[in-house]
Amino acid sequence: MKKNQARKLEVVESSTQKLNIDVLHKLTQRALYLSAQMIHRANHRSDKEKGDPKVGGHQSASASAIHILGALQLVVQSGFDHLAVKPHASPVNHAYNYLLKLLLKDDRSRFSKSEADIAMDGLRAFSKNGEPVFQSYHSHYDPDNHNYLPTGTVGIPPVNLGYLAHAYRFAEEHGYKVPKAAHFWALIGDSEFREGSLYEAMPDFAEREIGSLTWIVDYNRQSLDGHRISNKEIMNGNDDKRLERTAIANGWEVIQVRHGSFRKKVFAEAGGEQLQKFFEEVVKDYELQALLLVQDPKTLKEEMIKLMPELKTILSKMESSKLVTCLRDLGGHDYNELVEAMEKSKRSTRRPTLIIAHTIKGWGLSEAAACGNHSSLIGEEEINDLKKKTGIKGDALYESFSDGSEEGSYLKKRGDLLYEDILIQHQLKEENWSQFQKELQSNSLPDSLDINLKMVNYPHTQWMLGQLTAKLTRIANTPLDSKKLQKGQKELTESERVLKTPSEYLVSMAPDVGTSTNLNPAMDGKIFGAPVVEDVETELHVKDTKLPDLVPGEEISDRFLRFDISESNVMSCLGSYGQLRDLLGVPLLPLMTVYDFFIKRALDQYFYNLYWKSSFILVGTPAGVTLSPEGAQHGWKSDIQIPNQITWEPFYCLELDWILSESLQRHFNGNNAGRNGVLIRCVTRGADQKGMIQLLRKQARYKTQQVPMHPSQYSIEGAQDEASIENISVEEILNQVRQDTLKGGYYLIDYRGYAGYEPGDNVVNIFSMGSPTTEAIKASEELLQKGIYANVIVVTSPDLLVGNLAHADGYSHLKQELSIDDKLYLQPSDAMNGADVITLAGRRVPVVSVHDGEPGLLDNIGSIIGVKQESLAVRKHSKCGRPSDVYAFHGIDSQSVVEAAGKVLSETALEQIQVSSKLLASLHGSESPSRWQELWPTQESESES
Repeated sequence: MKKNQARKLEVVESSTQKLNIDVLHKLTQRALYLSAQMIHRANHRSDKEKGDPKVGGHQSASASAIHILGALQLVVQSGFDHLAVKPHASPVNHAYNYLLKLLLKDDRSRFSKSEADIAMDGLRAFSKNGEPVFQSYHSHYDPDNHNYLPTGTVGIPPVNLGYLAHAYRFAEEHGYKVPKAAHFWALIGDSEFREGSLYEAMPDFAEREIGSLTWIVDYNRQSLDGHRISNKEIMNGNDDKRLERTAIANGWEVIQVRHGSFRKKVFAEAGGEQLQKFFEEVVKDYELQALLLVQDPKTLKEEMIKLMPELKTILSKMESSKLVTCLRDLGGHDYNELVEAMEKSKRSTRRPTLIIAHTIKGWGLSEAAACGNHSSLIGEEEINDLKKKTGIKGDALYESFSDGSEEGSYLKKRGDLLYEDILIQHQLKEENWSQFQKELQSNSLPDSLDINLKMVNYPHTQWMLGQLTAKLTRIANTPLDSKKLQKGQKELTESERVLKTPSEYLVSMAPDVGTSTNLNPAMDGKIFGAPVVEDVETELHVKDTKLPDLVPGEEISDRFLRFDISESNVMSCLGSYGQLRDLLGVPLLPLMTVYDFFIKRALDQYFYNLYWKSSFILVGTPAGVTLSPEGAQHGWKSDIQIPNQITWEPFYCLELDWILSESLQRHFNGNNAGRNGVLIRCVTRGADQKGMIQLLRKQARYKTQQVPMHPSQYSIEGAQDEASIENISVEEILNQVRQDTLKGGYYLIDYRGYAGYEPGDNVVNIFSMGSPTTEAIKASEELLQKGIYANVIVVTSPDLLVGNLAHADGYSHLKQELSIDDKLYLQPSDAMNGADVITLAGRRVPVVSVHDGEPGLLDNIGSIIGVKQESLAVRKHSKCGRPSDVYAFHGIDSQSVVEAAGKVLSETALEQIQVSSKLLASLHGSESPSRWQELWPTQESESES
């Protein structure tokens, strides 16, 4: 029986140290001023133009987190730790890093004082001459970006952080070198904690035993629009209690940092237990916010007694100043309490921890606790007062502490320690990457995985995905040493040995659709998880061996991450795993499958992954209305064009092979910048794979002789039957097609070089993408019967052919290599005058596009080239049915392609060259057709007549 033991995790001892509270408070006060000044300067730039949008800032939101981040950056965290900090507190991070001299250049050298000052003064500024600036929120482009997650969105970075912690553990348990001391911290706003993405991830993190994860809630009871007002009676407590109960129910440790040291001393006095009860059980969050704004001590006492009469005894004896201090002494502003909680969270190695740190929004500012202070700004006078309190003199806006001072000495020691960790991590990254490249250098990665398709009838691309991943999984789990082969294992061939190393780095995952997306071989007995269950199915002899074994294992071969129906979680996991190559030099390549329609459930996470520059493969399969039996709710596919993305939609299985092989090459060679996010769309509708080479053989460029040809079924005088002319080798043909495929598109049917081929008269270019290529082929054959040469160009990547990546090089593949152009071909028109002077019609070769998706995927081809285009696409909700019925319903079937070709050819024929208005007036001796339908009667118009 396969038996799984609980994960063995070592207890992490906390770093006990006596805190120099006086020094920490001075550093905190300086950071408060620096962050406030950064925001102030961002709002008072001299180059503001009329009509510019407001800048605003978050001085109060920064102030509420000033001690939390101080405890992390000045005391607890290491340089190996990762942080995801609520976006509105980013100036605080920058301020502390400024003090610690951790603003770094690309070569990881430290900024000079002047460079650091320029960066501090450049919050939200555009860098015109390469000078350092800070983005509005944490960004990859900031000079203190080391191990900081981008946080320009809420609810997503803390989730990505958790899966990054999981990726670290995966890498370590699979024998790769990672910093063992790394901890993963997220600072989250209390209003942000209503984001569904956080609640979706909480049980998953607990079940996966991610003990190196700590989420800290900045619980200041205010949001952007004002005070947060929760329903205390219905929710059985204030919102912090709800958070606590929710976290515990989902398997988390919870630490409430509610009271500061001063409060706790008061609680120990006579009657103090009543005051503690008041803060913990009686007063509502909204009421507490109001009490914080009361200026008169007498009124304050009266209101507190009104809320809880039992306080009368203790409050009547308490000095007013003591009461005010006690009221404002929240634990989120107490270094002793915060550091203790953070260190405790690191000791929980099997459970993630939620720290709820109670704070005051706007702490230390005049607008503390004021409703609506989220985006309000303090004035110049208060800024100057803050500066004066910190001891900064003169005109300097930004200043640290002198090296000889106690504060300067602390900062230097702490900053050097963190800087050393940063350098060690980068050294580790270089060593890991160098070692990996050495393993690859002896073998170049192949252009194909050589899946045999000869014995398969009408396979589909989703099936092919399963074959490709199954082969990589088998290679990864087969020992190179033949003596270590298990029973039934075959020794790897020489071509397979080349793939051994990269295969071991492939990590697959899916939101409960692994079996239905053909990942069975990658799943069977290869589930990586917290192994806390016994294989009772085997013990009881009830296991179905025809299905994948889903019991989590403890083997190095376990590389499949199993999820429930939680597309957002998996998408975040995909992005986090895709970061390890650039963070640690460990090039794990995550591959996620999901029903394409449900990518939109995780579009926010998907965009975040691309902005974060993660490297991954996302396979949306099955896709579009081609999944016709599922009907309307599975029939939507979006025109997604986002930087750092490349989208593929193969038609033939061989295309998918080439695409996946190239994606592996680019990821493992580190040359996928600008296209690191790979999105592949597959379908479950089969296609005639043998037809690919049969159609390619008919092209003139693949013949050994360049002579006039005619199609086999239509004899043309003076031309040879194309079937009678010898072809170049299949290998040569496929090599050229592979190159075109990987550039975004290729000619599947190409009549250039055929006798009777007259651009401007009887030629149309059909661009097809994905499964509707079957319809394009049928349409081309039918159009040939009408005397029209319809070329079929298969679009394999809209991004490369007509999207962002194509725009970068001027659509060179479309225009130059495929030779799709706007040349004007002059043809005689039907109108003649008595002197036999012919008017000329200037006609270009029109375009028809057909694909299973929104029009925006391909509808710009005509505008890029400058020709007429008819775009056939999905423009309405779908229905159930066979593909032929559903395609006809959407107007993307072969007959619709034929009619669209007739339409654009007819409309093009109506375009005439205007030689001269006087000359044309004298030549108009007969009438010409005025509507395209007169030149190309449709079945409908014929029936009407």
